[in-house]
Amino acid sequence: MLSVFVVVTLCISRVSASETKVSQNALSPSESYLMSVWHNRLYLYSAAALVFGIWFSVKVALKKNKFFKDSKAQKSSDHSDRDAVAAHVSGVKIFYGSQTGTAKGFAEELSEEVKTLGVPAKVIDIRDYDPDDQLADEVMLS
Repeated sequence: MLSVFVVVTLCISRVSASETKVSQNALSPSESYLMSVWHNRLYLYSAAALVFGIWFSVKVALKKNKFFKDSKAQKSSDHSDRDAVAAHVSGVKIFYGSQTGTAKGFAEELSEEVKTLGVPAKVIDIRDYDPDDQLADEVMLS
């Protein structure tokens, strides 16, 4: 009886050992690669997030740099445009409409800024302005 038990135990151990060898060797190289990718997915997700973050930061930095270069170029061209426009402008009329007087103050400040550019400016309350009466004067000036 003991010998039968030993033989059965040895057969079972050989069968289980051969099954583990078969299960380890049963994975093809692509399956083992996919299993390793699956086990290391946290590292892969972290690396992908890091690469995306760096790419996005570089893109934003380049866009910001381009924006500053464009704004500087536009400012320099604005100065030359302003000089060309100022030579052709005969005068500026600033219309305001206000209940509390705030708009009148802003209109007067704007008028002062325009006058510093050498362009005559006139501040007009929109209630007092009638375009039909002053149309002939405006046409003659242009």
